[in-house]
Amino acid sequence: MSDNFVVHPVRWNRCPTVAAHPLCRAWLTLQSHRGLSENTLNAYSRGLEVFLRFLSDRQLSVPAVTRVHIGTYLASLQSDRCLSNAAVQQRLTVVRLFYSYLVEEGVCKKNPVGQDGSRALVRRSRKLPWIPNEGDRQAILTATMQEPVRNRVMLTFAYDAGLRREELCSLCTDDIDPSRRMIRVRAENTKGRRDRVVPYSPTSGKLLMQYLDRRRAVGRKRGRLFLSESRRNYSAPISIWSWSKIALRIAKHAGVPRFTTHTLRHLCLTDLARAGWDIHEIATFAGHRSVQTTLLYIHLSGRDLARKLTATMAQIRARRTGMLAGLPA
Repeated sequence: MSDNFVVHPVRWNRCPTVAAHPLCRAWLTLQSHRGLSENTLNAYSRGLEVFLRFLSDRQLSVPAVTRVHIGTYLASLQSDRCLSNAAVQQRLTVVRLFYSYLVEEGVCKKNPVGQDGSRALVRRSRKLPWIPNEGDRQAILTATMQEPVRNRVMLTFAYDAGLRREELCSLCTDDIDPSRRMIRVRAENTKGRRDRVVPYSPTSGKLLMQYLDRRRAVGRKRGRLFLSESRRNYSAPISIWSWSKIALRIAKHAGVPRFTTHTLRHLCLTDLARAGWDIHEIATFAGHRSVQTTLLYIHLSGRDLARKLTATMAQIRARRTGMLAGLPA
C-alpha cells in the first residue's frame, strides 16, 4: 500500500441519520476505506444527511425514490438562498454516487439521478473567486496584527504557498525545511492526491521561528505543526473548523465579511498570474489537476486582456497621431 494512503474515519456523530441507516452507513464506510480525504467524507456525510431528512419528511424509503422525487429535492435545495450553485451541484452528486452504489449492489434497478445527473438537472454556473481590493487588504492586515503569532504564521503560509484550508492545518513539523524555506504538501491532504513542494517568504520564516519557540511551550512532540492553545483542546492539532472560526473572526474585525480561509490562496494565485507566470507553472504550484481551474486566475488577473488592450491602443494611437501629422495611413 502507498505511503500516501490514509483511511480517515467517518464522524458518525455529525451525521446521526446516516449512521442509523444501514445502506448509507455501508456506502460511507466504503468511501472511507477508499482513502478519500476528510473534507470529501464530511461533504458526503452532510449531503446524505440532508437527503435522508428530505425523505423522512415525505415518508419515502431510499429504494422508492424516483426521478420526480429527485426533482422535488433539487427544488428544495435551490430554494435555499444560502446554497451556491456549486453546493447544489455537490449535494446532487453525492446522491448520484450513492444510488450508483445501490444499483451495483442490486438494491435499485435504476439511478433516479441519472449517470451524470448533476449536469443534466442543474445548469452549472462558475463565478470568478472574490479577491479583496486594496482597502479590504489593508483592513484585513490591520485585523491580523491583533492575532497571536500562530495565526499570523498560518495566514502568511496560506498566501505564500497558496495553501488550502486542509493542507494548511495538516502541515507537520517534518514538512517544513527552514534552511531552504520550503513546505512539503503531502498528497493525502490535497485534492489532487499529489505531493508538491512550495516556498515561503523570509517574512514568514521570521514569524515561524517565533512561533516554534511558542510551540515548544505548548507541546514538544513532533507531529502537526499548528497546535491549539484553547483550554478544551490544549496542545491538540488545530482543526479545519477552528481555523474557519479564526478566519471568520478576522473578517468581522476587519469589516470584510467575504474574507474566508480560501481568500489568501485566491489572492496568491491571482498575483502569480499578474506576475506573468505560465498557466502550467501556476497549476503545478497550486496543485490543480486541470489547467481549466487555473484559467480562472488568469481571467481574474486580467493580464491577457490588458496586453491585448495595450497593443491595440498603441496601434490606434500611432495611426491617429500619423493622421494628425499628415502622414499617409
